[in-house]
Amino acid sequence: MSKLEFMVGPPGTGKTSTFITSKYVELLKKFNYTKIIILSHTNVAADEIKDEILKLPQMQGVTKKSLEHNICTIHHYCKNKATIGEQVLDYEDYKNLCRIDSIFQRHKVTQSQFDNREHGYFKFVREAYGFNRTLKEHWKKSDKKYNSYSITDIEAMLPVVDRYNKQNGKLDFHDMIKRFIDKAVDPDIDALIVDEAQDSNKTQKIALDKIATNAKEYWFVGDPDQTIFEWAGADAKEFYELSKGAKELEQGHRCSRTINALCKKIIRPIWDYYNTHRIWKSTHVMGNHYHLPNLINKCSATQKLLEKIKNTNETFLFTYRQKPSDSWIKKFLKQNGIEFAHVGNTAHVPKKELRCHQLWPKFAKGKPMPLKQIKDFWSYMGSKVIVHGRGEESFEEWVDREYTIHYLIHHKYLKENSTYQRDFALIRTQTDPDRILYIKKILQNGFNLDGDVRVKYANIHTVKGLTFDNVIVDESRFRPEDYFSQLRLKYVAYSRGKFDCWTIASQDKYTLGVR
Repeated sequence: MSKLEFMVGPPGTGKTSTFITSKYVELLKKFNYTKIIILSHTNVAADEIKDEILKLPQMQGVTKKSLEHNICTIHHYCKNKATIGEQVLDYEDYKNLCRIDSIFQRHKVTQSQFDNREHGYFKFVREAYGFNRTLKEHWKKSDKKYNSYSITDIEAMLPVVDRYNKQNGKLDFHDMIKRFIDKAVDPDIDALIVDEAQDSNKTQKIALDKIATNAKEYWFVGDPDQTIFEWAGADAKEFYELSKGAKELEQGHRCSRTINALCKKIIRPIWDYYNTHRIWKSTHVMGNHYHLPNLINKCSATQKLLEKIKNTNETFLFTYRQKPSDSWIKKFLKQNGIEFAHVGNTAHVPKKELRCHQLWPKFAKGKPMPLKQIKDFWSYMGSKVIVHGRGEESFEEWVDREYTIHYLIHHKYLKENSTYQRDFALIRTQTDPDRILYIKKILQNGFNLDGDVRVKYANIHTVKGLTFDNVIVDESRFRPEDYFSQLRLKYVAYSRGKFDCWTIASQDKYTLGVR
């Protein structure tokens, strides 16, 4: 295994967009792309890297599909190399476990809790493996906040889950990495780059070292000040020690002067603790910082935010630590007719549905529409206008051209009175009044229905590594974590932004006590 090398730098200094890309170009001169591996911690981050790599002229003809096992998450790579057809436990499997085990039955959780990895048993076991501890070792060191499970419960549940997995071809999330470590064969690769490496836990580091066994180059790229997965085994102190003497990127390409200064103010206690002074230069943009007591009561800062969303083409991120912040954010965006999506997901209301509402009145008046748009109409329309028994499948053999509503009426696809139904909301299969009102507000605000969704929301852990023009940080709800963990979370949250930032919190809680 080659010597482990480090590239570190504050947010937006080009660790991913510049260093990893330039390093990849350098590696391509020596190795085939199939033997160059880039691993990250989230699918969103891996996809971002993949998109940047595919822009390179050297990668012409290479598809995103062909890179799915080369540029991916650590879990995905390990699963691909060490499993044979097994699938990760899902909520249906969990319900089966509740039927066969009394302890699971006694500690039921909702699908949302399960999907968000909030189930006490699975959370505990995953974290124990992350720290490379036995269950009892982790229990002694943990805060024991695992949905009232006892260590006796957890030890009794482990063989039940193992037996179920073997019988049904399933595996837990942490099993992907454990299985890879236990496998004897070392991957035949030439180079390994780990993005956001500071968030790797102890077990993941064992797996990464094994992946890099035959590698000629082995790189950790990251920033110890952005270590936000300590609860899962990441170790900021260790990363600081290991990366001493490494080259540091200094010039910021993302954060405005205002955001840069705010982030430095937040992270200063950590720099003082580690006796380090990091150079982090801002962009030339000044930027602004606004304060919002909440999202319920309108104020000048709220008005500024809404005006900027509606009147610019800039991107916006609403981010937070925990629920119910996401509910408040979604309510605020809906009330103001703002098109939005969760990071990594499609829009809250699909683009094609919005276009249907926008274009149907013109179609009903006789304007020709392309076949694709006709099919989109069909996805949402109901019996009020569609002739019984005529469905979308009938369009498969149609010529890809424009058609009028009169053509569809003549061929008995639509009822003769369809031209009188000018409001698409009234002919939908299912009409949710609140949803329809929200859609009409979006259309009134004039959002670009062909462009990307510009307003997104997600918790801070999900947005790590992403960039937005503006960021809105909800500081009103934070878990009682240790002071440094909170500072790092805020540091990550605000540093996603390029221009302006908004803080949502009561006046005495701004930036976690940093005045």
